[in-house]
Amino acid sequence: MRRLLILCALVALALPAGIQAARAAGAADGTLAVKNATGLVMVSANGVIIGHADKARITITDTDHFDGRVIVLGADSKVALTPTKTVYKGDDIRFKLLGGDNILFIRGSGISLSAVGEGKVSLNAADILNAGKFSIDDGPFRPLPDLYQTFSFGG
Repeated sequence: MRRLLILCALVALALPAGIQAARAAGAADGTLAVKNATGLVMVSANGVIIGHADKARITITDTDHFDGRVIVLGADSKVALTPTKTVYKGDDIRFKLLGGDNILFIRGSGISLSAVGEGKVSLNAADILNAGKFSIDDGPFRPLPDLYQTFSFGG
């Protein structure tokens, strides 16, 4: 009984520190959302990126094939430029970059994606009205910039 009481006391003392450490570890994660963009979207992040493009050329750089997974569906063509860099072209392309450090470069239309993690996004709207919207770290949606701009999320 005495051992059980000591064990419960130790757990009670360690629990707040464990919760605080878990909160601190997840504090670096941010979010990125892009809705119906036309133009250029480049994401360099450590985390998860899931999305779709109506018509696009997508280049994915996966520097470490063992730290995550890259899935691309619906591409009309796939060309490996290097062992770590692949280009996909086509209509109605869906992609998932699950974990790890990845660079996603998309030039096209109907680009929608969500990302969770820590990284940077570079955006440049095509020269049309309503070229899409983006949101960083749960902020309000705003139009894609007309000039090439880079933003950080997470961290």
